[in-house]
Amino acid sequence: FHLDLMKERDDVQAIVHAHPPYCTSLAITHREIPAIHYMMAAFGGNTIRCADYATFGTAELSAHVLHAMRGRSACLMANHGILVAGANLDKAMWLAVELETLAQQYFNTLLIGDATVLDDEAMAEAFQAFSGYGLQG
Repeated sequence: FHLDLMKERDDVQAIVHAHPPYCTSLAITHREIPAIHYMMAAFGGNTIRCADYATFGTAELSAHVLHAMRGRSACLMANHGILVAGANLDKAMWLAVELETLAQQYFNTLLIGDATVLDDEAMAEAFQAFSGYGLQG
């Protein structure tokens, strides 16, 4: 799926694939991460999707990951880990660290109760603010 994503998207020059504990815990539950924080805007959408499960190394898993990555720079991989893409390795690594932070925040919120999700208007404002802030792309 690494090469398939790079072939499909000209904006992707680096990929980080990892199994960080909070992201992987959420991926095991097949949960998306909703817009719980404005930093979600750094990933290109209102959610971090969770790609459906398939055996590692298969074309089926690659197809699931490509679908989950449409319009996004990261996804969870069900029962597996994460994939993060960036314009360069520094950006991809930065996004991977931010993703694990969001996953930890969401995980902890679920322990307390329901998460309050930012609405589309709040996220649109975050996307606009990030457009000149050097975090997107």
